[in-house]
Amino acid sequence: MFRKALLIIFLIGFSVASEKEYEIGKKLVQQYNCLSCHDFSQKRTGPSFTEIAKKYGTGEEAVEQVAKIIINPPSFMPPFKIPLEKAKAIARYVLTEGAKAASKKQKKVYEDDYLDLDSQFH
Repeated sequence: MFRKALLIIFLIGFSVASEKEYEIGKKLVQQYNCLSCHDFSQKRTGPSFTEIAKKYGTGEEAVEQVAKIIINPPSFMPPFKIPLEKAKAIARYVLTEGAKAASKKQKKVYEDDYLDLDSQFH
């Protein structure tokens, strides 16, 4: 019983920390003007958040990996010499929003499957 309570307290604390990190990431994405090259669901100069989330996933390992790319990117993206914690906040926001955008896009495609584009009764 005690272990179960401890686990619940840990998970609630982790969730609150993740939400706070997400909000910090949102502000940093605006501050560093990430949306000038990236979009939530469409490719621009750089990959969309959706493409990034599909490639790396949304788990803690993905957050760590994307954060390291933000700090020292392998491509023409400018390097952001920021602390790892800030980069992780940006990565969490990017991956979370990318997964949300992918989910919305899949849902729309699924809904469109019901349309009969060849129907005579438009």
